[in-house]
Amino acid sequence: MIRFLRADEVEKLLPLSVQVNALHEAEHPEQYRGDATPEDVMGFFTQKLSEGARVFVAEGPDGALKGFLLAVPVVREASPFLHPARHVELDQICVDETCRAQGVGKALVDAMENWMRENDFLEWKSMVHGFNTHSQNLMRRQGAEVLGLRYRKVCD
Repeated sequence: MIRFLRADEVEKLLPLSVQVNALHEAEHPEQYRGDATPEDVMGFFTQKLSEGARVFVAEGPDGALKGFLLAVPVVREASPFLHPARHVELDQICVDETCRAQGVGKALVDAMENWMRENDFLEWKSMVHGFNTHSQNLMRRQGAEVLGLRYRKVCD
């Protein structure tokens, strides 16, 4: 079952948040921290929810979380260079390592897209690291296209 996470349930995200952060920290320890306390993590998600983000969760029959998706609505005003725009930033997605290849990620993205349609958002965007092939494959299977390339150089 896919549903919205309530603010009083953010503690349920901790095991999955540890999984997704460990994956990123292993590849980019200069950027991703592994020392966040549970209170820090819960505070992060609580703040995102208070700012209008939505956390979609996939629950098993026993109530355990199989995955989550953090969706952040973005509304951009017009500028001299850009038209106004509304989209959803798919900020984080995690499927429990024991539940991969079972359609959990697809169900989370489908639920987000249904919510988007109900709230007049026409597109979503997500930044996915080159090492994260699970997310890249999910994005492609959901019909997303690569928008551009982001470059990085570490100078000594």
